[in-house]
Amino acid sequence: MEEKMKRPIVYAVVVTYYPQADTFLPLMNELVQQTDMVIIVDNTDASDDRFFEVLYKKNSYIEHINIIRLGKNFGIAAALNVGIEAAKIAGCTHVLLSDQDSLPDSKMVFNLLRAELEVSKTGVKVGAVGPTYTDLHTKITYPFQAQLPRHFFYGHQAPTPANPHVEALTLITSGTLIPIEVFQDVSLMREDFFIDQVDIEWCHRARSRGYHLFGTGYATMYQRMGESHLRVWYLRWRNESAYSPLRIYYRLRNYVALCRLEYIDWRWKLRSSWYSAGIVYTHVFFGANRLEALKMVLKGVWHGLCQKMGQYEG
Repeated sequence: MEEKMKRPIVYAVVVTYYPQADTFLPLMNELVQQTDMVIIVDNTDASDDRFFEVLYKKNSYIEHINIIRLGKNFGIAAALNVGIEAAKIAGCTHVLLSDQDSLPDSKMVFNLLRAELEVSKTGVKVGAVGPTYTDLHTKITYPFQAQLPRHFFYGHQAPTPANPHVEALTLITSGTLIPIEVFQDVSLMREDFFIDQVDIEWCHRARSRGYHLFGTGYATMYQRMGESHLRVWYLRWRNESAYSPLRIYYRLRNYVALCRLEYIDWRWKLRSSWYSAGIVYTHVFFGANRLEALKMVLKGVWHGLCQKMGQYEG
């Protein structure tokens, strides 16, 4: 009983790639106050020190961060794994995953722990808990993917005061809190995915091992999905997240790779194909680089079928 009542030790693992001070420093200001330590795993080229010279001048919290510079871009999955392993060695009980341009609210970590405690009291194995998030580009607050009663395909469900915790099929990387012992069973992120769908694959793998994932209305976070937004016609004009042609390649290639995995329900694969088709439609018909986007769509699908994974070489 005494072991169960021990204070959680939360280490944040933040992956960076040429971070910008105007978005990264506000994130750091929140994380150093809400966690026991922030591990920054940087994929920026070793020759570029500009941002870290700024960061080292922030003496108010430099003692609360551990910077691991990889020297080149190894991808988000490899960087997350380096940070998770470092947090595990340091003796944390939980890791909080984050990218470089998210902004948690002032009590996000406290409320994620609170949500984890509440749902664990129901007797389920909690694999991860994530906050409700709003895209700063589109201003859309996203519900969670959930398998709703009497629905064949998954739907989407937002937390409510009466039901603040939604059992989710997947959670996005940023803002997700994971008990460290879960990695011993589920293992780490798949590095061959490099970037995009890394979180989705891990979530499905965790669920296949009997863990439950929850999105909670107790905690909120602001996130930048994509590089900007596009105006797209879907029976009406609306804003959609915009991605570079290279990101489109990774999203399509890794979606095809997900479809090859036996532990992912075929109903999820079929339903999620509509989302992948939406990315193609959005960027090929309304994007700024339409021909390049189409080229990378075709390459991504082909490489996914051929199981050509890892970093894109082109």
